[in-house]
Amino acid sequence: MKKIIPILITFLLSQILAGESQKLGKALSLEESTPLSSLLENPESFLDEHVQITGTIVDVCAHRGCWIEMSGDQPFQSIIVKVNDGEIIFPLTAKGHQAQVEGIFEKLTLTDEQAQKQKEMSMEESGQTFDPKKDKITEADKTIYRLKGLGAEIQD
Repeated sequence: MKKIIPILITFLLSQILAGESQKLGKALSLEESTPLSSLLENPESFLDEHVQITGTIVDVCAHRGCWIEMSGDQPFQSIIVKVNDGEIIFPLTAKGHQAQVEGIFEKLTLTDEQAQKQKEMSMEESGQTFDPKKDKITEADKTIYRLKGLGAEIQD
């Protein structure tokens, strides 16, 4: 395993430096992207559908590369693309790059405890401190729409 990691890093860096798109996971199969605004304006109509989105990667999981956050076609819109750990590893260098991602659009409904933990983690990652007296859990905190990532193409 220790020998594989330097080889993988070298390969990924060579792909990025070569100016080619980086392909991760399954090959993209859809011909058109769905605007993120369409997904978020009417999420129930897209549940469990295979969709493709296009946008800028605004954040990458720093721990395992198991998720990215992508911006949408409208200001202040974004969505998390989560992959099964180890199936795809998004490189930290992808942040700020354009990408096309395909996956299954899904809805997660969290309990109060799960929503609080999620909010705590999110605030901690952004350098804030969660205060249970001030940072109340809302219904919006309990519902998460995201893409279960199957494949991605990241542009240089």
